[in-house]
Amino acid sequence: MAFFQTLVQHPRKLWIRRALFQVHLWLGVLLSLYVAVIGLSGSVIVWEDEIDAHAYRHVRYDERHLAQPAQVMANAHAAYPNETVTYFMFPQADAPVYTVYLRDARNEKRIVRANASTGELLPAANSSFVDWVHELHVYLLMGHTGFVINCVAGIGIFVLALTGIALWWPGLRLWMRGFYLSLHHNWKRINYDAHSAIGVWTLLIVSMWGLTSIDFLWPTQTTAAVNAVLPIRGMQAPIAIKPARLGAPASLQTIVDKAHSLSPTAFLSGVLFPIGKTGNIVTYMDTAAVGDYTHRDIHTFAADGTLLTTWHYGHNETLGDWILWLVNPLHFGTLWGTPVKVLWSILGLSLPALSITGLLMYWNRYLGKRWAKLSALPQRGCPRTVPQ
Repeated sequence: MAFFQTLVQHPRKLWIRRALFQVHLWLGVLLSLYVAVIGLSGSVIVWEDEIDAHAYRHVRYDERHLAQPAQVMANAHAAYPNETVTYFMFPQADAPVYTVYLRDARNEKRIVRANASTGELLPAANSSFVDWVHELHVYLLMGHTGFVINCVAGIGIFVLALTGIALWWPGLRLWMRGFYLSLHHNWKRINYDAHSAIGVWTLLIVSMWGLTSIDFLWPTQTTAAVNAVLPIRGMQAPIAIKPARLGAPASLQTIVDKAHSLSPTAFLSGVLFPIGKTGNIVTYMDTAAVGDYTHRDIHTFAADGTLLTTWHYGHNETLGDWILWLVNPLHFGTLWGTPVKVLWSILGLSLPALSITGLLMYWNRYLGKRWAKLSALPQRGCPRTVPQ
């Protein structure tokens, strides 16, 4: 009872709050640069489609006269014979080019684009600005290792949010003060109030960004955990069982034709190729709108073109399905139109704001005082007083 009363009235007197403060402080210092970078890059990624559309605004696009995918693949192989195609994207109105992803022997990624009408590779074969920001936001420019680090750091953001709300609570008498800042104080107090107010107003979205990192890092385990509580049907990926014997490898055109026959009203947005010669090939057919990655028919083929599975991604039947399906659109904020994109982009900027105000608080409370003490010490070799 005494603990509860202290928590409600005078939370700063609790030892557990002091412990949480240390966790929040040092985790915040450790992740400060990451938090700023991930927030800024995320605010840009929200507008990925619009930036691409602007970049290709002068490119003519006629879906009735497109180069054959096989020709584009041949051009990519000719230009980079020692690299393997891993993903092939088809042109659309907002991005009227073929996009080919390749990897070399060191597993380094290359992105090339080709003219939609002729299939010729474009001069700017390397990554565009949006590609670079995307690689930064998802992979931290370090490939799969960066992806793992990113997800672990994202979980750290979730821990920061949890400890932050515990530290934010000022007590019942002053609880309203934590929602706003007053400019009638010195800059240190304004900075403190800004950190608290931004943190509490963005608590839900920042917590969600941290939680979704768990699903990105451990999708199979997350699905199993949700399924243990809430049944999953539509969001359960089917298991692809290969035939006992494989025929001759299928061409890209054969895979494309089969995908179109299976989903004749959908748009084929991309084809995923395996690194090995006997792996599965996956096609992504947008069933709701072109570029809508949340509603797709995902067809998995064996290397010889045999259909293994079809996953109607986005056909949600249960609450568990909806929870898993919402992970991507909630994280990126690109599904519900311009107003949500604007909101998500602004909220993304709250992360660097929290990082900067947090570091300033650390300077005011500790580093600044240490610096002042060190500056006051006499320099070695210099006398303390001038002899008389």
